[in-house]
Amino acid sequence: MKRVGTAVVTSLAIICLLLFEVGSVSAATSSSMTVSPTAGIAGSKISISGDGYPSNTNLTIKWTSADASFVVSGNPPQVTGVNATPIERTLTSAETSSLGSFVANLTVPQDYGGQLTLQAFASNGTALPGRALFTLDASYKFSPSSGPAGTPIQVTATGLGYGEYNAYPFLYWDNSMVGYFSAISTRGTANFTFYATGSPGTHYIEIYLADQGPGYLNPTFTAQPFMTQFDLTAQPSSGGLNLSGSAVIGALAIFAAIVAAIGLFVSVGRIEPERRKAATRSLAAVLIIIAIVVAGVAGYLAIAPSSPTQSVNYTSAATVVRPAISVPQNNAASGPRISVSPVIASVGQNVTVSGAGFGPNQQVPLSWSTRKGNNLNGYKLVEESLRNATANSTGSFSFSMKAPPDLGGVHFISAGNLTRNSNGTLFLQRTASINATQGSAGTVVKITMFGVGWTFNTNIAALDYDNTYIGYGCGFSTGGNVTMYLTVTGAPGIHSIDIYPSIWWGTSNFYNQYPIEYKFPLLTPQDHPSLMPSFHFTFLITPS
Repeated sequence: MKRVGTAVVTSLAIICLLLFEVGSVSAATSSSMTVSPTAGIAGSKISISGDGYPSNTNLTIKWTSADASFVVSGNPPQVTGVNATPIERTLTSAETSSLGSFVANLTVPQDYGGQLTLQAFASNGTALPGRALFTLDASYKFSPSSGPAGTPIQVTATGLGYGEYNAYPFLYWDNSMVGYFSAISTRGTANFTFYATGSPGTHYIEIYLADQGPGYLNPTFTAQPFMTQFDLTAQPSSGGLNLSGSAVIGALAIFAAIVAAIGLFVSVGRIEPERRKAATRSLAAVLIIIAIVVAGVAGYLAIAPSSPTQSVNYTSAATVVRPAISVPQNNAASGPRISVSPVIASVGQNVTVSGAGFGPNQQVPLSWSTRKGNNLNGYKLVEESLRNATANSTGSFSFSMKAPPDLGGVHFISAGNLTRNSNGTLFLQRTASINATQGSAGTVVKITMFGVGWTFNTNIAALDYDNTYIGYGCGFSTGGNVTMYLTVTGAPGIHSIDIYPSIWWGTSNFYNQYPIEYKFPLLTPQDHPSLMPSFHFTFLITPS
């Protein structure tokens, strides 16, 4: 009897255990998550809710993201795609109730745009069943919305992606392509500045996503285009009384009316003695003629083209956006070694070359490294004679020199067979200048650049005039030195000349993982694969 009772109890215990396990599995697999709304932009509010999770448990809510970067390889180095390593990014934490439910309200963080998967994780890092989908949309902000020609317009874009049709938006000003921008290396957020140009009135800004560029106008595979406008105001006067054309016309018209009234009153009035009537009638005739002339001038001013630039308060602008770069230096603490200061310089800038660890009074022939080659056979590092240095009694030397006109990028100053970590390293940075800042329409402006590079990412610069892409110049075949000529056109007033970084070429397989835009102006130097700068100049077209 005892054996039967024991067997019954054991069977009931096993059944209860099985039911408990089944219930646990059922509870674990029945958990669900929702997000509301299901789409939004960075900075918007969302609510995440879940049911069926373990009760009274702290959960971590994450969504799928990536660590993205450009892939640069080959000889010469070129962009062959974008590498995106999947990661899970923590959004918030939530405590479940006794019933296994939770609600978490949060602000959408900045991240790469696209469809993102949300999921809850236990404290030990285990992913729990139940997912929700949220689409992070791109957003664009422009500030200010009005101002005279030359006004810098700050653009902030969030929710940009790293794949097809969401990585490279193209910016247009009055239906002219300015260039594209990206945020591959800045987690989907881009900040840049361009400049208002044109005649006073309303101007139109449009953004289209693209694949291979230029803007893709049919939004079958992309989001709807973004459109806004900028109100261009008249240029401020350089001083003195600055009446508008309508004010001048009004003043002249009033003056003409007054003169005419006086003339008529005198001519028909009886207030003068009889002997002076002839004289007053002659005076009245003269006044009437003056009134007619003044009225004619007023009418001419009403229809004649104005010349606002005659009194424009103009100071030429020359600005550069130069991303910060790091240049590896030698780390040798003993033996023959060379150092350069500063480590980043422009062509023609004074730099100091120092050596230590050489023999007393030793003659030290120094060489300068550069690149030679072509697209077909590749490029190689070559050494060219720089100068001879003489060490002092302690084996040291120091001298100043001007950074030579050569290809932009890293150059080594070396002696003999020094290892690379014993060489001096100098990075030649890109510079740009223009030879004239004002003149009449038709003036030819000479644009000079130094330090243009040799890689496919650094060998060209793209040129915009009045927010319209003109073309590009290449610097490899001319040792990093580029000269471009531009004929200024347009109405009298302030006009813009902009030089942007670009990417000349990359993989021959356009669809090798991710698309890359080639030969177009890149408006975000901070996201250029080699961190090339941009330059902005103004030019005042004066009346002929």
